[in-house]
Amino acid sequence: MKHKISALLIILCLVTNTLPLFSIDDYYKFPKQSYKGSVTYESSRNLCLFSFVSTTPDPTKEYLIKGIPSVLLSELRNLEYTYVEYPKPNIVYHSFGESPDKTLQDKIDAESLNVKRKKKEINDEKDLEDLRSGKKQLAPEKDPRYIKITIKQLLDRKAPTPDESFGLASKLNCDYIITGSFEVRENELFTKVFLFDDFEGKIIPFEHKTSVIRAYQEMGPLGESIREKLQGKDTTTVAVTAEGEEGALVYLDGIYLGKTPLSGKKFPVGKRTLFIFKEGFHPHKQEIQLEKGKPFQVDAKLSLKLSNSFISVRSNVEADVYLGIQYLGKTPLERIAIPSGMNRLRVSKEGHIDYFRGIDAQDNEEVVVDAVMREGKTDVYYKNKQNVFLDHTYKDFATYSLYGSLLFYASYVYLNYASRQAYSAARSDVTLVNGLAIQSFYQNNPNEFFFWYGVQNHVIDDAESKARNLKRVAGTLPMENRRDRQLVGGPMVILMGLMLVSAATFYILGLDEETVEFGYLPINPGSVSYGQTSREGYGYLQFN
Repeated sequence: MKHKISALLIILCLVTNTLPLFSIDDYYKFPKQSYKGSVTYESSRNLCLFSFVSTTPDPTKEYLIKGIPSVLLSELRNLEYTYVEYPKPNIVYHSFGESPDKTLQDKIDAESLNVKRKKKEINDEKDLEDLRSGKKQLAPEKDPRYIKITIKQLLDRKAPTPDESFGLASKLNCDYIITGSFEVRENELFTKVFLFDDFEGKIIPFEHKTSVIRAYQEMGPLGESIREKLQGKDTTTVAVTAEGEEGALVYLDGIYLGKTPLSGKKFPVGKRTLFIFKEGFHPHKQEIQLEKGKPFQVDAKLSLKLSNSFISVRSNVEADVYLGIQYLGKTPLERIAIPSGMNRLRVSKEGHIDYFRGIDAQDNEEVVVDAVMREGKTDVYYKNKQNVFLDHTYKDFATYSLYGSLLFYASYVYLNYASRQAYSAARSDVTLVNGLAIQSFYQNNPNEFFFWYGVQNHVIDDAESKARNLKRVAGTLPMENRRDRQLVGGPMVILMGLMLVSAATFYILGLDEETVEFGYLPINPGSVSYGQTSREGYGYLQFN
C-alpha cells in the first residue's frame, strides 16, 4: 500500500511539472511571432600555393621549385577578391509565422536601439538576383559575390598531383590550389601550372615559356592570366595620372595598384572607388564605373596642402633631415615651411645613429629641434639599445616582474586557503561545543572531564597555531582585512608589492623619446573623402 501511495505522489508531481509545458507557446508568444526568411553567404576563401616539381631533375635548377611560386605570389598579392556569380549560402533562415515583414536580425536591431550594426544589403536570393540583373549595385565589400581571398603559402609541402588535389583541398581547407611543374630545355624554361577550384570541382591548366636567365622577370603574363581567372569577372585596363605628379599611391576598392603614372593595370569591371594619396596633398577620392571593353583613364587633380607651420633643425654635425618620407635638406635648417599636424622627424648621417622625434606642428607656429648625433650603427643601436642583461630589455623585465607578482599573489591565496582549512579540519575533532553539554559532562564524569578537556584544548591550540603561521607568511590585503581595512605585512604581500614596484620601475626606465614613438600614417583608403582634412590620416603612438 505504501508503494502505491508513493507511486501516486510521484505521478502527481510529474503531471504538475509537465502541465506548464502545454502553455509554452503562449508564454513565448510563438503564435504571434513571424520572421521573414534571410540568408548569409560565404565571406572568404583560401588560396593555397604549393611548391613546383621538376620534370627533369637538375640540382642546378632546384631554386625554381620554390622560386616559381614565389614569383606567382608577388603577382597575386594584389588579388583581394574573387568574383562568384552564385556564392555558397552559409546559413539559411526560413520564413516563420503568418505574413512576415521583418527578418530575425531586423527585429533584434529594432529591440537593441543602442547597438549600432552595419546595414545588411543582401538578405535573400531576390536581392542577389537584383544585383545580377543590374537593378541594384553595391561596393565589393557589401556584395556577397565578391569573396575575400586569403593566400596560404605551403611551399615546404610536396607538390600534389591534380588527382591528389581533390582530397587535399578539404584536408587543408583550401578552396583553390596552385601548383605545377617545370622543364628546362637548353636555355628555355617551360612551366605548366594548374589551378584547382574545389567549389567547381575542376582543374584549369596554364602554360608559359620563358628564358632561363630572365625566367622571373618574364613570368608576369603567367601570373596575370591566373589572377584574371581567379578574379572571375571581365576586366578592363586602368590608367591613372595626377596632373604630372609622380609617386602618388593609387588604390581601387582599397586594393593597391601602384604609383602614378599608372597604366596597363587590369581590374574587374563594375562600380569602383578610386583613391589617390600623396604626402603633402589632400587625398583624392571618387566613384568610377569600369565597363567591359572600355579602357578607363583618368587624370586626377591633387590639391596641395598649405604649409603654414615651420620647423628649424640644428645638429652637432651636418646631417640629412626627413619629415615622414619627405626630404627637407641638410642641417642647419631655419624656418622651413611644413604641413601642420603630427609627423615624425628623422635626422640621419652616415656613420651616426639616426635621431628620431615625433612632432606636432601647429598652424603659424615654429618647431625648434636640436639633435645630438652620436657615432654608431643605427640598426645595431635600435635593435639592442633597450637591453639590460643579455637579450632582455626593460620591457622584458617589466613583464617578468608582473608575472612574479601574480605568482606571489597565487601563493598568498593558497596560504589563506590553507589557513582556513586548518580550522575546518579541527572542527571534526572538537566534540562538545555547547556550555550545558560541557557542564553536564563535568558533573556526571568528573574523572574523565579533565583528560577530555586537555585533548580538546590541544586540538584547538594546534589548529590555531598552524592557521596563525600560515596567515603570518601570507599577510593580509586591505580588501580582506575585515577589522580595520589595513594592510598587514607578510612575506607574500611584501614580495607581491616589490614585484609590482619593480615592474613599474623597469617600464619607466624603458621610456624615452626613441622608445615611445608617435607619427603620422595615411588612413584606410576606403574611408576618406575629398576635402576632409581631419580624416586624411591618423597619429599613432607605439612602444618600440
